[in-house]
Amino acid sequence: MAREGGCFCGALRYVVTGEPTLVSHCHCLHCRRLSGAAFVTWATFAVRDFRYLKGKPATVESRPGVTRSFCADCGSPIAYRSADLPDEIDLTACTLDDPESVKPADHVWSDRLISWVRLDDHLPRYHRRRQDG
Repeated sequence: MAREGGCFCGALRYVVTGEPTLVSHCHCLHCRRLSGAAFVTWATFAVRDFRYLKGKPATVESRPGVTRSFCADCGSPIAYRSADLPDEIDLTACTLDDPESVKPADHVWSDRLISWVRLDDHLPRYHRRRQDG
């Protein structure tokens, strides 16, 4: 399945094929600060299945080995890449033209959940990363 997406102003457009391997709500400080939101929903795809159709993103290294891509014109956060997982790209789910095409499976960094956020989705919550248990 091919999914297209892009930033708010349309300067960046992308396509990704295949199914996501993970879809998670992330509550970490970096995601919150870089998005200005209480949490960010990420859909993980194989890098080989992703490409930009229009524009070139700006990037910022949010910590060593982690690069985040965004639109230099409107600021929309688009992607997350980790040097530890070079074959994966995480896309902000709501930059997909059809964010309903992906379904979140869990919450990560839930120990950072903001107290005024109330969740009743009954999804698993991991204090930190999923692999940390």
